Amino acid sequence: MQMTKEELEDDVLKVRLAGSFDIAGAGAVDMPFSVIAGSRQKVVVDFAEVEFLASFGVRVLVKAARGMGTRGGRLAVYGVSEPARKVLAATGADALIVVAEDEASAVAAVS
Repeated sequence: MQMTKEELEDDVLKVRLAGSFDIAGAGAVDMPFSVIAGSRQKVVVDFAEVEFLASFGVRVLVKAARGMGTRGGRLAVYGVSEPARKVLAATGADALIVVAEDEASAVAAVS
């Protein structure tokens, strides 16, 4: 799993993920996501290049969203494939994480 970060306007951090968000992918980004969750209020995650989402990946996202939420922050994802949307819905993660249609909607959801 590859992860890149980009600063957007209004202090929003955009995280772009690419690859499989399985046990190996989650392991690769767990610590960086924890750092982000502990230091940022507004995060959007571009899922367009995520090929597979497993429960391990959901755990990373939920942990980050909960950590941010305790400090009044928000996490949103966009570019989510239909199979990944189903995983987020089945696990209830979509109750904590905003699943937006596009970057602009995700940024609006966290602002």
